[in-house]
Amino acid sequence: MGDNPVHPVREYVLGSTDPEMARLAAISRVYGPMTGAWLDAAGVGPGMRVADLGCGPGDVTLAAARRVGPTGSVVGVDDAARPLERARRRAEGAHLATVSFERGDVLSWEPAEPLDAVVGRFILLHLPDPVAALVRAAELVRPGGIVAFADVALSTRGSLPELSLLTASNGWFLETFRRAGRPVDMALRLAAVFAAAGLPDPVLTSAAPAERGGDAVGWSIVGGDITSLLPVIERTGVATAAEIGPDTFEQRLRAQAAAHDAVLLNPLVVGASACTPLVPPPRSGQG
Repeated sequence: MGDNPVHPVREYVLGSTDPEMARLAAISRVYGPMTGAWLDAAGVGPGMRVADLGCGPGDVTLAAARRVGPTGSVVGVDDAARPLERARRRAEGAHLATVSFERGDVLSWEPAEPLDAVVGRFILLHLPDPVAALVRAAELVRPGGIVAFADVALSTRGSLPELSLLTASNGWFLETFRRAGRPVDMALRLAAVFAAAGLPDPVLTSAAPAERGGDAVGWSIVGGDITSLLPVIERTGVATAAEIGPDTFEQRLRAQAAAHDAVLLNPLVVGASACTPLVPPPRSGQG
């Protein structure tokens, strides 16, 4: 999701700037193991045809490609050009010939043929109607196909001891999301969203990775959250750049964490997956 959305109803508020790409790289490091566990629990495996909706720079796309192997295929779909360019370079560097990327609206994109699985990570909280998005995803897979989405509970980030800069950034971040009309607890809503979309009870996986000290990777995510969201933070009146000091924020936060030997609890991420019915329900108007 990116800076020039095809569907303007709800833009990706974090953009696709260099700091945002760095933030996403840090997320990949922190949540890579959880992402693999979620895809494995979903049943993504050899020979499958998979689509990754809202793929960004391709972390989930590449993880799925490693699971489907040379007999499968994965297509990543996003509406922002810059992350897709990065994703293509990464796929080429990994010599994954079965991976492709397409620019398009994740709410209306059509595959050439029915898929075995549709996946998406950290996308539902940015969409205007997550239930409709899951209904749409289920329509893209064959009967018995996999629908798997993962999302985050932003309010669960914390540290011990409590750090004043982290407390401040959590407040700015959460209030900005609320004012922008984004849910901050989508991870905890996933099971209900799956049910409302008519899908079976999902298999759930979760992780809230903990790190210690000033060198924790998660501090880059915190700093990147603030830097990437700064235009929206200011536009919604939550705080000003002068109050935040974005150029040195991460450095100051790391120094504070090092001074207190703090443990960082990264936000809880929940992955959910379910298989569509083997016999699809009749479309509206059919008997």
